[in-house]
Amino acid sequence: MFRFLRTRTEVVLATVLTLALAGCWVDKMPMPAAPENAGLAAVSDTFYVQISPVWGAETGYDFSSPSDVLLGREPLVYVADTGNDRVVMLDLAGNVLGVSQPVEHPIALAQDSKLRLLVANGTNRLFRIDLYAVHHDIAAAPVDTLYWDIDHPHRQFTAVAAFLVRKRGKSTIFYRATATGPARNDNAIFAFGENGEYLGPANLEPNGTGIFAAASPSGITAVEDWSEDFIFTQVGNNSFKVQWITTNPEIGLTPKLNPADGPRDIFAINKFDRPEDVTVDREKNIYVIDAGLNRLLKFTSSGREMHSFGEFGSGERQFNHPQGVAFFDRTVYVADTGNNRIVRFKLSTDVGE
Repeated sequence: MFRFLRTRTEVVLATVLTLALAGCWVDKMPMPAAPENAGLAAVSDTFYVQISPVWGAETGYDFSSPSDVLLGREPLVYVADTGNDRVVMLDLAGNVLGVSQPVEHPIALAQDSKLRLLVANGTNRLFRIDLYAVHHDIAAAPVDTLYWDIDHPHRQFTAVAAFLVRKRGKSTIFYRATATGPARNDNAIFAFGENGEYLGPANLEPNGTGIFAAASPSGITAVEDWSEDFIFTQVGNNSFKVQWITTNPEIGLTPKLNPADGPRDIFAINKFDRPEDVTVDREKNIYVIDAGLNRLLKFTSSGREMHSFGEFGSGERQFNHPQGVAFFDRTVYVADTGNNRIVRFKLSTDVGE
C-alpha cells in the first residue's frame, strides 16, 4: 500500500495554496530520512544518473501500469495510475498526498493555469478535476466530463495539453488533445475552449505520412505559457514521429522544425519506434519517451540529439514499455509502465548539487 503523509490537508494547503497562489513561504513538512540522492556521487561524464529511491513496489508503492507522470505548477507530482483507475498526487519527495475518485484507465494528464487537472483515458471523453475548488484535496474532487464527442463514439483521445495565451488583451485558457480512431479524420489534434467548447482540429493532414501530418498521435505538450506552440508525438505510419508546431500570424499553424531546412537528428530515419510522450525544459530542450525502443531521448530546441539512453529491463537506466515523461528542476521523471514504477534521473553534472 501507499505510505501517506500524516497530515495531508495541512501539507497541501500550506505548500500549494500559500506558495503557489499567494507567494509566501511556510515551514516545510518532514521529508523521508533517506537522502534524495543516496549512494550517488558526482561524476565528470555527462550522462543521466538514476535517482534513489525508485517509486515502485520495492519502496512501498502499488502503481499498476502507470501511463503518465505530470509535474504540476504547484509543483506536485501526478501519476496516471492506469491499472488502478485513478490519479495519484505526490509531493516532490514521493510522499503520497492523495488519490482521485475513480477514473477509468487514465493514460495522460495535463494541468492548466488554474491548477485543474485534465485527464485523457483513451475514450471519446476528456475529463477535468478541479483541485483548487476543493483546496487540493484530490479525493474530494469530482471527476467531471470536460468534453464528450458523442458524434464519434469510436474516437479515442490519447493525450491532452493546456495553454495559457493572451488574446485581445485578456488571458485565455484553451486545450489541445491528440486523438486516433478507425476513421481517417480521427487522427488529429483537436482544440477546446476552457469550458469544453469544441474549437475544431488543427490543420494537420489526417493520417498523413509526412511533416505537418498526424498518424495515431500519442502525446502532446505545450512549449510555454503565452505561446500556442506545441510538440506532439505519433506512433502511426509517419516518417516524422516528433513534430514541433508553431503559429505564424499570416498562415496559422506551421512546422517550427522542418526537415526541408536541413538535416536534424530528431527527423533521422528509425530514430523512433513508438514515441508515447514528450515534454520540454526551460531551455526548450525536448524529451521523448519511446515505448518501442525502451529509451529516453533528449534533443535541443533545434532538433540536435543530446543525452539519450535506455534499454529493456528493470534495472538502472532500463525500462519496460515506458509511456510518460516529465521534467522539473533538472530532474526527468519517467512513467516506466511495464515495471509499475516511476523513475527519476539527473544529469551526472547535476548530481550532488
